[in-house]
Amino acid sequence: MTEITNLKKPTRLPDTSSQMVRQRWLDLLDLSYSTRRVTQQEIEPGVHAVVIPAVCRTETNKDLVEVEARVASSQVPAMARGVRLALERLGEFALTLPADYRGWMGAWGKDIAAGDTLVTAFVDLAYLEAALLARLWDQGVLVEFGSPLAFFRRGALTDYANVYEAVVSMVAEGRSLADTADQLAPEILKRLQRYANAYLQLSSIYSQAEWHIDRDNFVVKVPGSRLSLALQYWELRGDHTSGQKVLHGWRSRIERLLQQAISSPDAEFPKSFAA
Repeated sequence: MTEITNLKKPTRLPDTSSQMVRQRWLDLLDLSYSTRRVTQQEIEPGVHAVVIPAVCRTETNKDLVEVEARVASSQVPAMARGVRLALERLGEFALTLPADYRGWMGAWGKDIAAGDTLVTAFVDLAYLEAALLARLWDQGVLVEFGSPLAFFRRGALTDYANVYEAVVSMVAEGRSLADTADQLAPEILKRLQRYANAYLQLSSIYSQAEWHIDRDNFVVKVPGSRLSLALQYWELRGDHTSGQKVLHGWRSRIERLLQQAISSPDAEFPKSFAA
């Protein structure tokens, strides 16, 4: 995957449905196979694709195919933050997806997976970023987009998402930019709320300790001592069951810290501190 930045390229909010996106992919593949030529088409604003069908690669002079591929790629509009994905290499990301192109693209998808047909998707990350901003801004979330990670901050808490993986999943599943943002935004908000709930719960249970948030850690400090503990709250990013295991482990660590404080000869607090 490669990324190209063009700060002058304007964007608008994506509004294409995933159904329409899949249809445009299928129309492009149908056109490419029927003409037996390299083809290029807009899938939706911010997403373009170039297809080199298997028959073109086997029946046409290699040099000519390369020229046609370069010409088709040059017709892709300039992108503010463009990334280029080769569909036949998406498996290298080792993502678990509910669906991918090998299913919904039918026989064409199988040709792509086998490396016989080459498909390159060009995605402007700026469109996805704009869609996420529109969904998160009213929720008090500040967004800092980077590559490959984007960070989402609300108050002292921060969450992150791998935008490259999000785009890979989007292309493989035939989702639109709008639907991808609709999927990502609630997940981000849910995780931020999970972090906040955990902090409030633990700081209330162990109120005898001093608590604060330092970047991606809950910091627990024993008053009047140098004893402290950092809890990396991104460990809560998993499902409910794994999150409960993390919280249980944290409580054990906090209780051990407080018991250690009680047994310290330099303790400056009552023996009931850890009660």
